[in-house]
Amino acid sequence: MKKLLRPKDLLLLGLAGFLDVFEEVRDPFGVAADTCKNLYGWVPERFKRHNFTRVMGRSLRTGEIERVVKNENVYLRLTSYGEKAIIRDFPIISLQKRKWDGKWRMVVFDIAEVSRQTRDLLRLKLKELGLGMLQKSVWVTPYDIILDFREFVEEKSLGDSVYLMEVSHLLAGDARQLVEKTWKLGKLNKDYQNLLEKIRKLKDMYIVLNDRIKQCQAKMTEEEREETVKRFKRKIEARKKNLRKQYLEFLLSDPCLPKELLPKDWAGDLVKKEIVKI
Repeated sequence: MKKLLRPKDLLLLGLAGFLDVFEEVRDPFGVAADTCKNLYGWVPERFKRHNFTRVMGRSLRTGEIERVVKNENVYLRLTSYGEKAIIRDFPIISLQKRKWDGKWRMVVFDIAEVSRQTRDLLRLKLKELGLGMLQKSVWVTPYDIILDFREFVEEKSLGDSVYLMEVSHLLAGDARQLVEKTWKLGKLNKDYQNLLEKIRKLKDMYIVLNDRIKQCQAKMTEEEREETVKRFKRKIEARKKNLRKQYLEFLLSDPCLPKELLPKDWAGDLVKKEIVKI
């Protein structure tokens, strides 16, 4: 699923509450960089203020987002049209919400070297739909991507070189081993586990902050206490921003497979809960 995110992707994914993590954001006109920080806790280096503002203006005009007044504050909100745009660009988001029917879908293709551009386009589509490469020209997924993929094949006139099969049962071999071989979940799980440890350390920083203030309260002036609190809060906010950035990057590499196929010690769901809390 991993792809280079455009400013528009960041805006719509954030307003969509991507996997229940991010919700609303204050109207950012004139403070675009701050808005991106509110959405994700970080600002990509390529994000320029005027570019992000232009993206929001265009999305308002196309009806993908709308302005809403709540308690005298102005917010941006995703529309149903915007939700469709997200699903179109990130189809795996809608697929992973469905219950697994126990079946596998397999795509096999034979495209000549002279048609490399077509082959690369096909592989990009397979990745967008969350398929994993089992072998060089054999890709699999547990999700029902038949309708979306058939439309793509017909649009690109690939019917003579691309085949989509549905397998009811895995008659030999272990499903979890197949998943590990295809999607390399071990590395991603370690990334999630490392992120959990960083979140734990962030929580410890809150405890340290409170203890430091209590220990030094009698020795500090009011101004010194305020400065100490501000300094620790800046450190904590910097950590939070970095954690959110890492989580989003991992999330976009996650094939979002059914729970039945994930490792028993899968840390992705735990990280999601902790990210929500911070």
